[in-house]
Amino acid sequence: MRAVVLVLAVALLAGCGGKAAAPRDDPGKFAVKVVNLLLENHYVQAWGDLHPEDQRVAPLAEYVGCETRTPILARPLAIKVLAVNDESVGLGNGKFVDSKAVDLRLKFAGTFKLTHTVHVVAEHGHWRWILPSWRFRDYWADRCPSDAGSGPPPSTS
Repeated sequence: MRAVVLVLAVALLAGCGGKAAAPRDDPGKFAVKVVNLLLENHYVQAWGDLHPEDQRVAPLAEYVGCETRTPILARPLAIKVLAVNDESVGLGNGKFVDSKAVDLRLKFAGTFKLTHTVHVVAEHGHWRWILPSWRFRDYWADRCPSDAGSGPPPSTS
């Protein structure tokens, strides 16, 4: 009887809101929500959905202060989810985690379109977005991603 109770307790604990708990929300809708927050320069709200590792390296006041230095001016007319795929992604701290890679198509005035991938990670039953690795490194080095010498690595194409 004790063994049955122990097995049931372990099974119940395994399903209760751990890091790996799968969110019920659609990862595509979540990614669109986050991109819209960023496009509207609502950095406080976007930070609330940021992965905890990224929140640690970019505390709220620092993140908002840095991001407001270079507000986003161009707004897309439409955002469409093109695909959602399972993908292992590296957090800026070097740890790899399972993610949903959400490919978004942003349509701007005229014929300009941009495809952007947002990685979202399941964390305690909720989706969290992550900073691109180069932005994580800038925050880790205590500099804003918009500072001189910061930015993504040069393109190899």
